[in-house]
Amino acid sequence: MIGLDTNVWARAILGDDPKQSRAAREAIKAAAAGQGVFVPLLVFVELGWVLGSAPGWTASRAHQALETLLGTAGVDVESAATVREALGNSTSSIGLADNLIVLSTQGRGCAKVLTFDAKLVRTGKAELLKA
Repeated sequence: MIGLDTNVWARAILGDDPKQSRAAREAIKAAAAGQGVFVPLLVFVELGWVLGSAPGWTASRAHQALETLLGTAGVDVESAATVREALGNSTSSIGLADNLIVLSTQGRGCAKVLTFDAKLVRTGKAELLKA
């Protein structure tokens, strides 16, 4: 199994650099068909941010690309079940990263999540830390 940095996944999906995009797609295809590709949780979150920020990409399109990645044969996403749940809970007010923070802390038995993020507080998934 091999791991790939976020920029390799981004080039493969975005196709914004012909030479690097082709190399990235070939590396992913070969690894997925062979020893497999591991996607660390941090790479998955970074990739979500990169795709969601890319020119011409909507949040919905980025979300769909991440869903597709989760279901790709030969690709092993760290904490895949938690990532699927976080993607399912993502909305315009609370995104993938915030959902993963909440789910990860709950999974570790934390009593609560403290934040300065008012949007996250409004979801009822965290408490406001007052300064």
